[in-house]
Amino acid sequence: MTIGNIAKSVRRQPSSHAAVLIGYIPVTKLDCFDERSRSQAIYNLFHHCMSCLLDPLIEAGRTGVLMTCADGQIRRVHPILAAYVADHPEQCLIACCKENCCPRCLVPPNERGNGSVYPLRRHGETEEILKQQGRGETQVEFEKQGLRSVFSPFWAKFPHTDIFACISPDILHQLHKGLFKDHLVSWCTALIGEKEVDNRFKAMSGYPALRHFSKGISLVSQWTGKEQKEMQKVFLGVVAGTMDPRAVIAVKSILDFIYYAQYQSHTEETLQQMQVALETFHNNKNVFIETGARTQDHFNIPKLHSLVHYTQSIRSLGCLDGLNTETSERLHIDFAKKAYRASNRRDYTRQMTQWLQRQDALVRKSNYMAWLGHLALADEVDEGELQSGEIDSDGELEDEEPEPEVAAAACGKSQEFHALKDLLDSNVSRAFQLATVPTKRQVSVQDLSALYGAPDFLSSLKRFLNSRVPNACEPSEFDRFDLYSSISILLPSRTHVDNSKRIVRIRATPHKAREGLQKSRAQQFDTALIVEKSDEHRLLGGLKGEFFFIISAER
Repeated sequence: MTIGNIAKSVRRQPSSHAAVLIGYIPVTKLDCFDERSRSQAIYNLFHHCMSCLLDPLIEAGRTGVLMTCADGQIRRVHPILAAYVADHPEQCLIACCKENCCPRCLVPPNERGNGSVYPLRRHGETEEILKQQGRGETQVEFEKQGLRSVFSPFWAKFPHTDIFACISPDILHQLHKGLFKDHLVSWCTALIGEKEVDNRFKAMSGYPALRHFSKGISLVSQWTGKEQKEMQKVFLGVVAGTMDPRAVIAVKSILDFIYYAQYQSHTEETLQQMQVALETFHNNKNVFIETGARTQDHFNIPKLHSLVHYTQSIRSLGCLDGLNTETSERLHIDFAKKAYRASNRRDYTRQMTQWLQRQDALVRKSNYMAWLGHLALADEVDEGELQSGEIDSDGELEDEEPEPEVAAAACGKSQEFHALKDLLDSNVSRAFQLATVPTKRQVSVQDLSALYGAPDFLSSLKRFLNSRVPNACEPSEFDRFDLYSSISILLPSRTHVDNSKRIVRIRATPHKAREGLQKSRAQQFDTALIVEKSDEHRLLGGLKGEFFFIISAER
């Protein structure tokens, strides 16, 4: 459990301890029940456990609780259940409906693939239907809405809460693992062929912040959200030119929707573009049936239907990057797996909770000591008593001086790291950084053409100097130049994607043959598109009407 007024950038970090464990739900097969009633007993057990865990919220939501706020003032707060993050099976378990139904709306099971909007489930109405069914009254709506016989759901008595509006979309299971990996990749592989897909992934150019699937994707045994995100970055390039144009448009639309769903801030324009991307996919999806990529003649896929609720959920609950199950999946490791390993496997629940309490106490103690240390350090700096160079990173005295070459290399890397960190923490929005010493000195124009794949270097340099430095001396083929293997460029924050500034690295290193024990190194030449007229870029968007200075080289 966490609270909504914690910044989502903090709440998404498991190390920030913004979420607390409120209880364990027992996992049991209930062998004492027969097979026909066992699943129903499990549903009732879950709701009973959740009622025990969340029962304090009922009275607190009605009468309020006195709490000390961050400004020191004591106020009466009415805590309510605002959002419930879960995957599709658990969403249906919470909504007391069958898994072939939507936990949020009343769409018929055989019409989930048309992209239409249907009436939402209502908290009070559903509660009343379940009560009447529990009294033995035959209800047509009970069967029509696909409900299960859970007559006392845990959310029935919650004040100021609509449980169906609290159910948030799940980017990890619905988009990354569901629609993209399980369906879209399978359909495209059926059209292109597994071997061709692997070859196209292998042929993708390398990039510092991009994973290169050097063996393709067919041999990947275990998919995680990280691999699927890396695939999405290049998947449109993989399928381009190999399928029916309508299929490529459908792929692009789904990828656009996935990226819009991950925005950290939204406007009405981005939500509209998100909806347009979904409608474009529905307009072109039948191509997968016509070409035989999808064996079924329908798109009654629960995870595909869930996309119609995304824009509405963003308007009511906020951006979905703070409501993703990736965080809870990670917390499951900390709160369950690690705690269980720390026990002796006997009466483990008591040991797990005690271990977690001790871990929390250690974290609070460490944070307090770190805070005291910062205060003491600030006092020492102010008094001019701080001395450096006497104690190493392990807290021990340094008795020996390092080798000059090792010390110089370590010093250079440390300076470069701290310089990049200073750029990120500064008020500068755009900057670049080069190494202190060039990688190659006095390189001829002929070597630039032969080794670095830049035959037009001299003519391009002349055009650049004529436009930017008219009075500069004109370079000739006899001149020599110092080269740098890479340049780091600081880019401003992207409002919708990330609120922090970022650094990109552009590389230019030729092939290096094997020398002795050193392995050979493949050539790395990155291409950068640099906006020259930012006003036109903001006005027109995309690549339309922009003017770029292109840094490129032949591979």
